[in-house]
Amino acid sequence: MTWDKLTDALRDSGALSADWENAFRATPRDRFTPDRIRVDGEWIERTEHPDRWAEAVTSDLPLVTQVYDGTNTPSSSSSMPTVVAKMLRHLDAAPGMRVLEVGTGTGWTAGLLTGRLGAENVVTVEADPGLAIDARAQLATMGRTPTVLAADGMLGHPAGAPYDRVHLTAAVQRLPGTLIEQTKPGGVILVPYGTAFCNGALARLVVADDGKSASGPFVEDVAFMWVRDQQPDSGEFDIEDVRYGPSEIDPANVADSTDAAFAIGLRLPDLFRQSVAAPYDAFGTGRFEIWDGMSYAHCRLADWEGKHAVSRSGPRDLWAEVTTAYRWWQRQGTPGLDRFGLTVSVSGEHRTWLDDPGNVIG
Repeated sequence: MTWDKLTDALRDSGALSADWENAFRATPRDRFTPDRIRVDGEWIERTEHPDRWAEAVTSDLPLVTQVYDGTNTPSSSSSMPTVVAKMLRHLDAAPGMRVLEVGTGTGWTAGLLTGRLGAENVVTVEADPGLAIDARAQLATMGRTPTVLAADGMLGHPAGAPYDRVHLTAAVQRLPGTLIEQTKPGGVILVPYGTAFCNGALARLVVADDGKSASGPFVEDVAFMWVRDQQPDSGEFDIEDVRYGPSEIDPANVADSTDAAFAIGLRLPDLFRQSVAAPYDAFGTGRFEIWDGMSYAHCRLADWEGKHAVSRSGPRDLWAEVTTAYRWWQRQGTPGLDRFGLTVSVSGEHRTWLDDPGNVIG
C-alpha cells in the first residue's frame, strides 16, 4: 500500500477528518520512521528487507521503534495511523492555535501539527534526548522547525504558555496540574489515561473558565505506552497462606471486555493486573493475576467454577473486590468507555465519573 492509499482509507473510514487530510498527505510516516522497526514481535531492517519495511510503514499498524536496554519492552513507537488521525480529530486544533505536545517520539505527529499550524505554534517535548535530536533532524529535512525540547514533558514548557491545546502521546495515571495551568481556559487537553488494572482510554478534557480544573469524557479506546515515571510496577512481595475457591463470575468476561476492565480499574485503581501463562496448562487456557503489593489473587479462565479456580493471599480478598466492581458495572447497564469521564484539579485531585461529573465513582 502507498501512503496516499492509506490516507484515502483513513478518510473513507471517518478516522481522518477533512481538515487534516492535506497535512497527512504531505507528511508521510516513512519520513519519520527509523530503519529498524519491530512489527508483531519481529524486527525488520530496512537495509535487509526494504519491501517489508515499506509495507509496514504504509500500513495501519503500530511500529515499535525503540526498546529499553536489555529488554523487549518498548520505550518508543510510531502509533497506528488510525489512532493518530482520531487523536488529531479530537484535539480539534485549528490554524492560529498554539499546541504543546508531550512525547515527541519519532517526530511524526509534531510534523503533522507543524504542517497545518505552522512551526511558530508547535512546541514538542521529549524525555529521551536522543529521540529529541533525531526528531528535530528529521523535521528539518522537511523544512519544519517547531520547538523541539529534550525535557520532562510532565512539566510542560511554561515559557511557551498559554496553549490552546495540549496533546499527550503516552498514557498517564495522574495528569499533573502544571499542564492545566499552561492551558488556556476553554482549551483542550487530550491525554491517554489508564489504571494499573486497565490501560486504557483517551480523555478529552476542557479547562474550566477559572483555569483551576479540567474535565471531560473518555472518547476512544486506546492503549499507549506509559509516561516513564508512571508505568505500573508489580513490586515484590511474599505469597503466603494461599486460599482457594471457585469464582462467582466468569473471569473471561473481565479479561475479554475492555469496557468491563476499564470500569473495574476506575473503581479499584490500586490493583495491578497482568495476563500470565503456565507451562503445564492445556493450550488456550488463560490466567491473570492481580495484586496491590500485599494481597494477591490468581484466577484461571478455564474451569472457573472449580474449587481451585481462584487462589488468594493477603489481607484483602482481591477477587471478591473485582467481582463486586464487575457486578456494579453490570448494574449500570454495562456502560462503554464513552459514558465515563475524568475531572482533574490543578492541586492534583482526580475524580472519575459516570455520565455526569457529579456522579463520582471509585
